[in-house]
Amino acid sequence: MSSPLLFEPITLRDVKARNRIVVSPMCQYSAKDGHVTDWHLVHLGKFAQGGAGIVFTEATAVERRGRITHGDTGIWDDAHIAGLKRITDFVRSQGAVPAIQLAHAGRKASMARPWYGNGPLTKEDSDRGDKPWSTVAPTEAPLGDGWIAPRAFQPGDFQTLL
Repeated sequence: MSSPLLFEPITLRDVKARNRIVVSPMCQYSAKDGHVTDWHLVHLGKFAQGGAGIVFTEATAVERRGRITHGDTGIWDDAHIAGLKRITDFVRSQGAVPAIQLAHAGRKASMARPWYGNGPLTKEDSDRGDKPWSTVAPTEAPLGDGWIAPRAFQPGDFQTLL
């Protein structure tokens, strides 16, 4: 009897995974100024050790303004590379393919972490040190009541993102 396709290797262009088990990106809200922490290493590493073929890190902001929350991982600064490389190297050492979800939250940026309500940042969040920040998005329309109105993207903004 043959094994289910789930456990068979798969090649996508030049990337070969040992099986078709993919760990989807899961926001952990545990980064410090965009830097991954030991939490991320353990969280993602356990999936690689457990035999997943591809392991995605969480939504990783391409610029500071594009974070969902203060706890998001980032890749807007070269200083973020070392921590992400540490995770990538470990995931690879366990036989899995590391992957990343690049993200920009747009008008959903400047949000409270889920355990603080998952809504727009408030005075209570600011008192905890999670101050709101100005955001950019495709439109100037705020996400809803209480949300910061973003500045609409300008042509020069795209160079910053790329």
